[in-house]
Amino acid sequence: MKDFQILRYIKKWKYLIIIVMLLGMVALYFYLSHQQTYTVTMDIQYLNDGASEGLTPTGEKLDPEEIRSAIIVNSALENIGLDCNVDYIRDSLTVQSILTEDEEGRKKAILEKGEEYNITPTNYRVQLTLDSSYSEETAQNIMTAIVNQYMIWYGNQYVISRSKPGALDNTLLDKYDYIIALDQISEGIDNILNYIYICGESFRSAQTGFSFYDLQTQLEQLRDTRLEDVYVKTLKAGITQDPELLRDYYNSDIANQNLARQKLLREAEEMKKLLDVYEQRMLEAQSSTSPRDGSDDTEMTEAERSSGTILNNVFEIYDSEENPIYSQNSYEVLMDTYADYYSKIYATDKAITRDKYILSYFSGVSAAADVNSQENIHEDILDIIGRVNSIYEQVNIVGTEYNQSEIANNVRVKSSAISTMGVNIELYMILGAILFLGLGCVGAIVLGRAGDLMDFVLYTDKITGLPSRLSCDEKIEQIAKAGALTTFSCVCLSVTNLGEINARYGREVGNQMLAELGQILEVTAKQYGFIGYNNSNQFLCLLDHCPYEKAKDMLDFIGNELTLAKYHFKPSISAKIGASDRLACYQINNLISYTFKQEEIIVYKAKNNDKSRGTT
Repeated sequence: MKDFQILRYIKKWKYLIIIVMLLGMVALYFYLSHQQTYTVTMDIQYLNDGASEGLTPTGEKLDPEEIRSAIIVNSALENIGLDCNVDYIRDSLTVQSILTEDEEGRKKAILEKGEEYNITPTNYRVQLTLDSSYSEETAQNIMTAIVNQYMIWYGNQYVISRSKPGALDNTLLDKYDYIIALDQISEGIDNILNYIYICGESFRSAQTGFSFYDLQTQLEQLRDTRLEDVYVKTLKAGITQDPELLRDYYNSDIANQNLARQKLLREAEEMKKLLDVYEQRMLEAQSSTSPRDGSDDTEMTEAERSSGTILNNVFEIYDSEENPIYSQNSYEVLMDTYADYYSKIYATDKAITRDKYILSYFSGVSAAADVNSQENIHEDILDIIGRVNSIYEQVNIVGTEYNQSEIANNVRVKSSAISTMGVNIELYMILGAILFLGLGCVGAIVLGRAGDLMDFVLYTDKITGLPSRLSCDEKIEQIAKAGALTTFSCVCLSVTNLGEINARYGREVGNQMLAELGQILEVTAKQYGFIGYNNSNQFLCLLDHCPYEKAKDMLDFIGNELTLAKYHFKPSISAKIGASDRLACYQINNLISYTFKQEEIIVYKAKNNDKSRGTT
């Protein structure tokens, strides 16, 4: 059995050690990855005047927990295209108030005085903790998307009180006749201008360089010149795609406007009747609440004053500091409603008049305009739509920046997404590499020693110390799988006097003789090739890259070693050589068969094997 050599085992199984270490590290990595958590934080600050009192810009109660609402989280996930459980994200999201250094100092001073600290913090930390099913980058993206969505929602809810109009429909001419499409364009321009008027003219975009005033000027010029010119040309020339259809459209619109006008008139009349009742009761109230003869108003009871009054409901309107700036009673509300009805009636009359005016131009048109006129107007209208939408794109950009600036004046993000990992995977991987390297070395030593023991038990002949018959069979199979032989020799060595030795001196002596021969053959195998004990007093030599002459040299070497050996009993050995080049046989199994048919060669002949006299 081989000697116990640690370095030999490690060197032999070095690749296994590396594989064990790598597999162990991979398993450890996957385990740690499944235990990993990612915590992402972002800080936000409320800047509006009422924030320190817990109020939003509109005066409502400030609630930072709104960032955890389902609508915000769901919208944020949709924006980044992530499909995951909204409730899980909401449960993983927390909002905590934080105090700045100034607030901490102020709180400490107030508490030292024994006073109650009731200032609402304006700084909050939003924290998101996700498990290993999400990557660190994904956690950061989710947190950033949620905070950004909250800023937009907060701005729309509490800061921005206006909405952007839409762009013009590029397919207007597919749906409407020319004059109707021009009306739609005019209305769209007015909507954009109204938005600009609300926002203010002085704000200038850092991205485009345009101010609201610049864009307003462009739109007004386009409306008052180019659009007006095309409108007049279309109207006066009676250019239309289908005159009958156009007249039907305006007649239908006039009929609808008349119905709406009649409805408004009826409602206005009902409101007038109600106002007349109020006026009559007011006169009666004034009469009944006048002082009695011989008395003044101070002598009237409170019940007497209130019994004749029908306008007790007063609606107060307050400013941001809760100071009353205007009040209305029920009668005034009714009067405003009554006036609003007549304002709508006036607008309806104006629309009817305009429709009739347009019809007057198209009443005598009996056919659609010629192709050239239609094409020119069509191109003009498309050009106007394109120019309006081009300006609208700039309005949209400027409006977005303006809204962002307005939001930033009320709430801001103080820090970008900062993430931390719950498990330090790098440190554990370094420790794991050391551990698994040690385990791999220990395993290699155990495995190597077990291999030595297995080889000794299964593949080593106990008497000769040479490879056993099982090893010979495996060697033959290995050579057969390698394919055709080239220069190869098969030698069969036979011990011809083993039976005689066993019979005369006993099996122990015969075994001793085989053991001593095994030592010589073990040395020979190191120089020439594989030599194994094939049982039945035979030794099988499988010699690669060995021509016939080299095989003969091996036999001479064995004979010479036996001659020089000082053994009491020496074996008589004969051999048969089968060389692939001489026999033209290049398959190992066939070569072995041919070898046993070759002539015997006397390798060594033992003489006078006598236990009492020794061997000569």
